[in-house]
Amino acid sequence: MSLSGLLDIARSGLLSQSGALGITGQNVTNATTAGYTKRVASLTPQVGGGVTFNGEIRSFDRFAYAHVVQQTGLQSAASARANALASIEAIMAPTTGTIGDRATALMGSLTTLTAYPLDTAVRSDVLSKVGDLSSTISNASRALSEASKELFQQGQGVVSDLNDRLTHIADLNGKIAEAQALGSDASNLRDQRDVYVKDVSERVGARAIEDAQGRVTLFGAGAVLVEGNRTNPLTLDLDPGGKMRITVKGASNIDVTARVDSGTLGGLREARDVDLAASQTGLDAYAFDVANTLNAAHAAGFGSDGVDGRPLFAVSATKAGAASTLAIDPGMVGHPELVAAAGSVAELPGGNSGALAMAALAESDSFGGTTITNRFANLASDVGARKLNAESEKSLRDDTLSLATTMSQSASGVSLDEEMIDMSKYQRAFEASSKVLQTANELLDNFLREI
Repeated sequence: MSLSGLLDIARSGLLSQSGALGITGQNVTNATTAGYTKRVASLTPQVGGGVTFNGEIRSFDRFAYAHVVQQTGLQSAASARANALASIEAIMAPTTGTIGDRATALMGSLTTLTAYPLDTAVRSDVLSKVGDLSSTISNASRALSEASKELFQQGQGVVSDLNDRLTHIADLNGKIAEAQALGSDASNLRDQRDVYVKDVSERVGARAIEDAQGRVTLFGAGAVLVEGNRTNPLTLDLDPGGKMRITVKGASNIDVTARVDSGTLGGLREARDVDLAASQTGLDAYAFDVANTLNAAHAAGFGSDGVDGRPLFAVSATKAGAASTLAIDPGMVGHPELVAAAGSVAELPGGNSGALAMAALAESDSFGGTTITNRFANLASDVGARKLNAESEKSLRDDTLSLATTMSQSASGVSLDEEMIDMSKYQRAFEASSKVLQTANELLDNFLREI
């Protein structure tokens, strides 16, 4: 080998190992940077000796990352639903002062009335308990309505954030394609785009497919959300029935509501339009049946004035909305003497057969085939079961996302231990190239002295 060839080998080694050391240092510096993908040096052996440094390569496993994106959407949906159900459960079944407690207290006051039908304080307590049960039910119904509005507003925020990220992805598509066409490195741009893709999946679920120009087509909610430099944003409003309606706006508007079952938006939609709606419907039915059953029993009795046919509750004519408007009948307010303790006029003034008939309802199956307390317990149990199911799903998705992330990180993440090994390897190679260059210089000096 000629002396000049030896110098070329040394020179290529120094340049290549220096470049590789720079990439290793970059990895170490960005080890904790969110979304950063490990870079590796591209080194090619030269014919006749030496090595060529071709720049950096992004260590990226697209299949592993696609799994992370998918699991992110599923985990976000489960988390959003579980959080919403925790709020719904707190409304329907608080730790104290539940609707069931109020119903039990009312039936207890009616039992007391059977023993003291002439006691004004006992009669007043019955009306107080009617008011307590009514207000607790109506307050719970209004709280559910507020929770429904809050979930919708959260959904609007999610859609706004999502559309912002779609714009960024489309913009990065153009920059990446341009850089790739010019032969420039687009690793940093790809890192940024991958973060935005994951963000979109967190909100609605997504899948990305990259073309030969480096641009991704992003799918979500059963539609194309990004194609090249063009976006198809989402909109969220309410349909005529009051449920969330999600539309993808493009050449034509597409209703994708039924397909939004992933991401935070999917979890919010299920919590609001399925879980919360079931609680509201159940509470309406409970209020309607309890009020009408007790009203019928009370109307059959007689107040101290000898009049029958009076209701205890003011309740709507239909089940829908019955809970929110439930109240003590205005005609009974402040008039304990009108409580129908007597079963007939002949029993007055001290009869109690009317009170006995109402008190007996506590153990009867007159409230939808079960007792008044069990009817509410079923409502609370349904919410609890839904919450438990959501929490179990969240726990499962936490685990699957963690596993997917670990697998992706093993291919694309920075390991400081591995980088230290690579740094030592490149340093030794750099030192070896330096030694070769030093030897070549010495030979050249000797040669020049002999001339």
